[in-house]
Amino acid sequence: MYFVGIDVAKRKHSLAAISKGGEKVITHFEFANSTQGFESMVEKLLSVGITFGNARVCFESTGHYGRSLHTHLAAYGFDVCQANPLQTSRFRKARSIRKVKNDAVDSLALAQWLLVENPVATPLSLAEMCELKEIARFRTFHSHIIGDCKRKITAILDQVFPEYVGFFSDSFGKTSLAVLARYPCASSVSRARLDGLSGVLRTHSRGRMGQDRAQALKELAQTSFGIDSAKEAHAFKLRQLIALLQFTQSQIAALDEEIEGLLDKAESPITTIPGIGSVCGAIIAGEIGDIGRFEKPSNLVAYAGLDPSVFQSGEFTGSRNRLSKRGSKYLRWALWIAADRARIFDPHLKAYYEKKRSEGKPHKVAISAVARKLCNIIFAMLKNNSSYVCPS
Repeated sequence: MYFVGIDVAKRKHSLAAISKGGEKVITHFEFANSTQGFESMVEKLLSVGITFGNARVCFESTGHYGRSLHTHLAAYGFDVCQANPLQTSRFRKARSIRKVKNDAVDSLALAQWLLVENPVATPLSLAEMCELKEIARFRTFHSHIIGDCKRKITAILDQVFPEYVGFFSDSFGKTSLAVLARYPCASSVSRARLDGLSGVLRTHSRGRMGQDRAQALKELAQTSFGIDSAKEAHAFKLRQLIALLQFTQSQIAALDEEIEGLLDKAESPITTIPGIGSVCGAIIAGEIGDIGRFEKPSNLVAYAGLDPSVFQSGEFTGSRNRLSKRGSKYLRWALWIAADRARIFDPHLKAYYEKKRSEGKPHKVAISAVARKLCNIIFAMLKNNSSYVCPS
C-alpha cells in the first residue's frame, strides 16, 4: 500500500508518496491544475508502481481549489481523503523542530499523516447537494451586500437627515426608498412641493399615504439637525446604494425560487422541522452534504463548530468553555437561526430551551444547546431519510 500526499494550490499541485513502511517513493513532483497536469501525475505514479488499487490519496480541504482534483481522482478510482488543515499543520510541526514550510515539506507531511491516521475516505457529495450548497452560499453573499447597503444608507442619513429613520415603519421599504431616491436629504425634502412629495408617497404606498404624511415629513425636515456639507456627494451615494439594494433584492428573489426547486429535487426532509424554511434548510442540507461522512451525531456537532472547547491541565479544569467554532461557519449560522426559530414553533425544543433558561443559562447559551440538540435530530432524520416527528 502506498500513501500519496498532494499539496493543493490554485495553478499547480505538489505531490509526494511513501510506502507502507514509511519509505519515500516520490519526494516531490509538481503538476499543473489541468487535464494535462493530471495525466502527467497519473503517469508519474504508474512509473513507480502506484495505481488506484494500491494507494490512498490525501490533500487538505482548501475551499474550491481541490474540488476538480478530488472529482478526477475519484473518477479514476483512487481512495481520496480530505484532511483538516489544523490537524495536518500541527502534525507537520510536531515532526520537526526546524521552521521549514514549502510545497515539498507539506505534501510529504500529508502522505505521512495519511499513513499514521488512516482516516476514512471523503466521498463526493451528491450533485443535488453540491448545487444546494453553491446556491445557498451565493444567497448568503447577496444578503451580506444588502446588509452593507443598509448600514451605509443609515450612515448617510445620520448626517443629512437623522430624524428620517423612524418616520416610516420600515426605512428600507418601497415607499421610503422612493422618497429617498427623489429627495436625498432634509433640505431637499423641506424645499419639495407638497403635491410632488404627496404624489410619491401616494403612488408607492398604493394610496395608504398622502398629503398629511407629506406635510409631516416636510415639517420634520424643516427642523432637522442634518448638515448640507458634501450634499451632492451624499445624494449621489444614496441613489447608487438604493439602486444596488433594489437590484440585489430582486436577485435574492430569483435565488429563493431556485432554492425552492433544488430542495424539491433533493427531497430533503430538513424543512419538516418547525421553524426551518427553504433558505435555512438549503444551507443546512448543502453544508452537511452526504450524512454518511459523519459516523455519529457528535461528529456533525463538531463539524458545525458547536462543540465546547475544553481546557484542562493537571488539577485545573476550565469552567468557561466556549464554542470551538472550528467547523463550517455557514452551517453554524444556519443552525443558530434554525434553533432560535424552532424554540418558538416546536413544543419539544421550546421546552428544552426553557429548561436551560430555568437552569440560569443566558439566552445565547440556551440557543447553542438547542442548536446542538437540533444537530442530533437532523442526523437521525438524514440517516433514516425520514420527516421530523415531534417527540411526545
